[in-house]
Amino acid sequence: MKAWFLSLQERERLILFGGVAAALLIVMWAFVLTPLGNESAALRESVTQKQRLLIDLGRVEAMQLGGSPSPAQEAELSLVVLVDRTAQSYGLALRSTRPDGSDGINVTFEAASFDSLLDWLITLETTHGATVESASFSGTREPGLVNGQLFLRRS
Repeated sequence: MKAWFLSLQERERLILFGGVAAALLIVMWAFVLTPLGNESAALRESVTQKQRLLIDLGRVEAMQLGGSPSPAQEAELSLVVLVDRTAQSYGLALRSTRPDGSDGINVTFEAASFDSLLDWLITLETTHGATVESASFSGTREPGLVNGQLFLRRS
């Protein structure tokens, strides 16, 4: 084999080296880089699912620790306290809340999970009687997160 290789012209040796290098790159791409990329995407999706599960577990824990107040106690809570407590149980960090009369509140938030925000708003309306009168949202660079402002009023 060595005698055959040495019998090749210089140009033929360079072509042979180029072909071997190209074959090695193709094999490396097919059997190393592509599987790593696929596994990385699967792991990212797994992390996202685990984060959602963690948020759900936090909600369940908050409900178990705090217990659910009776309807009479809920009616006595001010909208500011109600919004703050329920937002925490949904993993939402509110940037600011500003009361507007006895039955209204302006809420500003940043980088909130849109799914958690919708779940929170549905709970506020169905369980606590607080409806959204106006809302404005803007997307962030992170998928699934939004910035925005809400005006809530309790019926």
